[in-house]
Amino acid sequence: MFVNGANNGITPPISMAVPTSTDHQMTTSLTDTLRQWNLYEGAEGSLRRENALELVGDWVEHWAQAEATKRGLLIDGATTRLTQLRTFGSYRLGVHSPEADIDTLCLAPRHCSRLGFFSSFPSFLKQQSQVTAAVHAIPDAYVPVIKLEVLGVAIDLLFVTLDVASVPEDINVLDTNTLTDVDEPGVRSLNGCRVAEMILQLVPNIDQFRLTLVAVKHWARMRGIYSNVLGFLGGVNWAILVARVCQLYPHSLAGTLLTKFFRVYHQWIWPNPILLNNVMDDDADQLLGLTSWNPKVYPRDRLHLMPIITPAYPAMNSSYNVMDSTLRLMQAEFRQAATVCVDIELQSLPWEELFVESNFFDRWEHFLRIDISSHASQFTAWFGWVECRLRSFFGRYEDISPGNIRPHACR
Repeated sequence: MFVNGANNGITPPISMAVPTSTDHQMTTSLTDTLRQWNLYEGAEGSLRRENALELVGDWVEHWAQAEATKRGLLIDGATTRLTQLRTFGSYRLGVHSPEADIDTLCLAPRHCSRLGFFSSFPSFLKQQSQVTAAVHAIPDAYVPVIKLEVLGVAIDLLFVTLDVASVPEDINVLDTNTLTDVDEPGVRSLNGCRVAEMILQLVPNIDQFRLTLVAVKHWARMRGIYSNVLGFLGGVNWAILVARVCQLYPHSLAGTLLTKFFRVYHQWIWPNPILLNNVMDDDADQLLGLTSWNPKVYPRDRLHLMPIITPAYPAMNSSYNVMDSTLRLMQAEFRQAATVCVDIELQSLPWEELFVESNFFDRWEHFLRIDISSHASQFTAWFGWVECRLRSFFGRYEDISPGNIRPHACR
């Protein structure tokens, strides 16, 4: 699907060349190669996800109706739906793997509070037979979340209260007015949906974007550099990087886009930022009291090593976790992949050579293992607390012994 319009980003495209027969052959070969690794979900798995989301939507609505009753609000539950559910992340972008969780946002009306959601809704969930694993509510996280499993599908459920009596089915989450009177945790919760929707609007060809992103994410996992918390990049970072290359080569197919991806980022001069659009909005900052990424105004933003900026207001650097050591490692991986892609273009190497797994455990002699233990009911929260502090540990070690630490994200 090619969308012809203002989807070329903040600069003109590098090339408007149309695909050749060789480009078509490379893309067909890439598609066949990726299917070897079970990266795509079948019809049965897709149906199970749809059923799980429908259940969660019904449960959220039941909870919101009960909250209204407790507050003495008169609502006709048969005709008025109070809440809406939206997905984001890899599922919304159409690049999720069979084992991936679903990032989901509950949009609730003003009579529903975050405190009530995180205190009473988990108890309701635990009573449902379709919930197939323990329910973990983490209300104090930077982005508060309830982790659950429904029909065997892992779901991360976020929450935001909007200043409306009921959330309309056709709500436009990209409308900046949606952020009015929303607190900071709510803005962060909304941001995932807003970013996913904006990315889909800003790429010129969604199908080629998706195929390229599936390939890049698989490559990053195989090379041990897919992890936001360890100082590498996560799903949204890789999506923005791929989207920018799609803007630069709007008519190219995925086989070409993948080789261009490594060429562009092997040569990219950081910390020049990756931007999909001009998202800065000083007027909105003043009106809504929010802060957008802006190194001209905020000195701390000038310290970011690898800024990859989200395309929805308020703009944020999605890759603030990147450290000197992890940036160097990613640059080395980009360089190696770009070299391999030259031979793939010359048809002297197959695509499989690009996705060779890192020999991390053969290259190094000494390793650090951290064992984490706790009561079963607290393990998820405790694990997350420890994991998000590993980057600080790596950073301090890096200060003591520069260049002598190599984080690795195991698959």
